[in-house]
Amino acid sequence: MNAPQLRFGTGTTVKDFTAYREWLAVAEDCGFDLLTTGDSQSLWADPFTIMTFAAERTSRARLGVTVSNPRTRHPAVAASSCAAVQQISGGRFAFGISSGDSALRNIGVRPATVAELEAYVVALRDLTAGRTIDWDGTPLTLHWLAPDAPRVPIWMAAEGPRTQRLAGRIADGVVLSNCLTRDACELATANIAAGAAEAGRSLDDLEIWCMANVVFAPTEDEAIDQITWLLAGTANHVYRFHTEGKGLPPDLVEPIRALQAEYDSRHHAQRDTASQHNNAALVDKYGLRDYLAPRSTIAGPPERCVERLHEVAENGVRNLILAQFVDDQLGWMRTVSSEVLAAFR
Repeated sequence: MNAPQLRFGTGTTVKDFTAYREWLAVAEDCGFDLLTTGDSQSLWADPFTIMTFAAERTSRARLGVTVSNPRTRHPAVAASSCAAVQQISGGRFAFGISSGDSALRNIGVRPATVAELEAYVVALRDLTAGRTIDWDGTPLTLHWLAPDAPRVPIWMAAEGPRTQRLAGRIADGVVLSNCLTRDACELATANIAAGAAEAGRSLDDLEIWCMANVVFAPTEDEAIDQITWLLAGTANHVYRFHTEGKGLPPDLVEPIRALQAEYDSRHHAQRDTASQHNNAALVDKYGLRDYLAPRSTIAGPPERCVERLHEVAENGVRNLILAQFVDDQLGWMRTVSSEVLAAFR
């Protein structure tokens, strides 16, 4: 079997910068193409601080925030930070935006509407390109930005038909979750392509990255057992506003809503807390394991993970951000590099 041409990213959330220094060295040495972090100020460190730290300690891998939101930073503030990190990184940085989840839930702020998301993405795209914009009647410009400064690709996390079409129309890239199966991938791609066509563009004008949880264990079932808490978090996030147009079978709508009603966002995307036992139990309590796991997870021994990646590639996926919600992140990266990435290089 000929190996498809795939690019691999990975990311981590940062609480200890001494540990992060070693993480960066191993991640770049292992050959990952993209290194990411998230934006949830109550749960981990500031993403621009993280990306600046990463930019100064790596030289090859691209860097990205996947993802921030329009509600915790004025667009001029975010644009200035983006442009600074882009300069420090030598043009390796991309900035992702979504409507907002745990960052907002944990400070009592509502998510952005689709209209607000669109306005914010366009504002950042134009500001970081050196253009003057009008924001609520006030002209905004990054006066310090050099005319030849490298522009910042603005990506969107998009999980429903409206945001996927919007991303196709205005973003430089799209981050998809829950899209590893053929039906989910085709649905998302069709929505993005429709939006791109509205702007006179095509899919070739956008970078599309799919999130994938990768977990090693002697069997696929044992590996999935380790991340049911993460499956719960994905379900809570992907379907948090609505389920329409997302391919969710009608008989699973009520189980998803029941899971969301009990999900604890104070511990979103954190595996090292006792409350994750509560979030993890929700997946099997509501019979969602068999539906959720294939859409977001590649699990089992390394050889099975390679098989699954070939299956995912057959669906048209070419760029994957491999999530490493594991205890030994350094060992995990070395295993991915030697036994998984090597099969595609």
